[in-house]
Amino acid sequence: MTYIVDTTKENEINLDPATVYEEVIQNLYFLYSSTEYDIPLDRGLGLSGAYIDKPIDTAKALATINIYDKTEEYEPRAEIVNIDFEADYERGILKPIVEVEINDEYDNEEYTE
Repeated sequence: MTYIVDTTKENEINLDPATVYEEVIQNLYFLYSSTEYDIPLDRGLGLSGAYIDKPIDTAKALATINIYDKTEEYEPRAEIVNIDFEADYERGILKPIVEVEINDEYDNEEYTE
């Protein structure tokens, strides 16, 4: 089953996710909507700012590579199926919309803290 992580929409933080899937999706949302060096205890968490002020096609390519790398590093339970972007050309904002699949090994796992 695939899930959509849409950073164009606001997402409330759930401190007590009911399932592994909720936890993974929330982690990915936070990862994709943060910028490197903004998180005090883990400066590498978040997407790189290297594509800021680049042409839109270049920015999309750099962001796509970064999303794959960061997902593999910070949330290996998820596999990316598709990446799309919503661009606000007037404000210069590029937000990812990522379709992911949670690894099968977590399908029958009961969520415990």
